[in-house]
Amino acid sequence: MEEDYKKEIEKLKEEIKELKKDREKESFLTETLRWLNIGDAKSKVYLYLLKKKRATAKEIIEEAGLYPTTVREVLTEMVKEGVLEREKLKIENAGRNPYVYNAVSPLKIIKKRITVLEKGVSELLSLDSPKEMKFKPPLIPVKIEIKISETKKKESPEK
Repeated sequence: MEEDYKKEIEKLKEEIKELKKDREKESFLTETLRWLNIGDAKSKVYLYLLKKKRATAKEIIEEAGLYPTTVREVLTEMVKEGVLEREKLKIENAGRNPYVYNAVSPLKIIKKRITVLEKGVSELLSLDSPKEMKFKPPLIPVKIEIKISETKKKESPEK
């Protein structure tokens, strides 16, 4: 019997380790999404939809741990910002057909953010006086390039 308790304790310790890893990963992803101008509530919705692929507002409300009004506002904003896509779900004999949402590829969001960053950096560099300018005009406008390994490209195709 004591052996069973020890096994159970070890099993629980492993589960706790896994939960900590998941929480750390989610925290890191949330920080990354903040850099991409996606706040905490939006990041919960976005990460949920990345994992789930598609969901209605009702499903998101039940799973994301956010208030219904917050989820509805966030969904509307994220669709306007191009972070999410939505389409009407066709259900026979339904009064109002709900929308189903899906997350846009993270690569698309990153490219969009990089475009904004390139413009800002180029503008900043152009304010530098010619004497002090360390960058010569061919380097303005600034271009930032994303390189993804071939194995990653095959695993996660762009939407």
